[in-house]
Amino acid sequence: MELLLTGITLLLVPIFLLVLVNMTAGPFLRSFTSLPRIPPDISVLVPARNEERNIGILLDHLRKQDYPSFTVTILDDRSDDGTADIVRVHCHADARIRLLHGEDPPEGWTGKNWACHQLSRSAAGDILLFVDADVRPSPHALSHTAAAFAAHDAAAVSAFPRQLLHGFAARLIVPIMDVILYAFLPLPLVHRTRRPSLAAANGQWIAFRRTAYDRIGGHAAVRDEIVEDIALARRVKVHGGTMLLTAGAGSVACGMYEGFAEVREGFSKNFFAAFGFNPIAFSIALLFMLAVFVLPYVMLFTPLWLAALPAVGLNLLFRLLLSWRAGHGPLTALLHPLGVLGAVFIGIEAMLHRYRRGAVVWKGRRIPVGGKGE
Repeated sequence: MELLLTGITLLLVPIFLLVLVNMTAGPFLRSFTSLPRIPPDISVLVPARNEERNIGILLDHLRKQDYPSFTVTILDDRSDDGTADIVRVHCHADARIRLLHGEDPPEGWTGKNWACHQLSRSAAGDILLFVDADVRPSPHALSHTAAAFAAHDAAAVSAFPRQLLHGFAARLIVPIMDVILYAFLPLPLVHRTRRPSLAAANGQWIAFRRTAYDRIGGHAAVRDEIVEDIALARRVKVHGGTMLLTAGAGSVACGMYEGFAEVREGFSKNFFAAFGFNPIAFSIALLFMLAVFVLPYVMLFTPLWLAALPAVGLNLLFRLLLSWRAGHGPLTALLHPLGVLGAVFIGIEAMLHRYRRGAVVWKGRRIPVGGKGE
């Protein structure tokens, strides 16, 4: 067991170093500030299904943007709440905002991909920026995004928002998404290599040059993908474009979930899907997380506690660094092993549900895995 703990400590060294690089070298979206002489028109495109809690807040933030040339289109994706009514109020108050009414997805499409496809057909901007309704952009977010395109001559730009943590369950489990991202994906390399395997994006804030979006086939090319953002990022690289992935803290925030039920539903949709619904790869990943992020803490309560200390220390160091730069708060670092346990529990549950039902459920829609959206 001492040998195992030594091995875990050695594995944690590169994890800590990668978090250190990502949290210091970025790139951070907020670091891009130089707009081109003629700023491109941006079409902000928001798919919204039953988002009455969020849509008004998002539109308030978008109306305060300091960017000179943009429009906002909200597609009401067959909502049965007050989403459309809230958007209409903003439409009357601001001519840059308009409302579309979505159609039911055809066979073979997930609901979100179909909504984004409809939005793209209605857009006229040089840059298409797809934004989730629960995002909270700073007044400079559009300017930062346009500047990022110019700085790297990028085909696409995406950001992982700072997560706004509402409630204990969200504070405990949601930061694990950032752990998986910043501890295993080298952000500075994403835009420096053409390898599609080293491509990632976040559909909460993902923008394309119109020409690049059309070249990769847009959302129609990934119509049945649940994790469509990563699929689109890979297509950008396959077609020779630069995919710039950034940390959004200081520019873009997002309040994804409130309460355990929402955390559970959201993770169930995305966690297993990120591994291509491969049960072997996913099980290995869950076991790795338990061994590296949880086992050292358990061993503190055994006679081998001294051998576990270095691994616990490295866990605590990288989580404190992440909580500082990503805005999680220090409590999330102290609760690290419990958060990992919660995420692993939801992951196992999602895998079991996949095999019992052959689908995931999101926003009231059943989405058959690897197949057809309903």
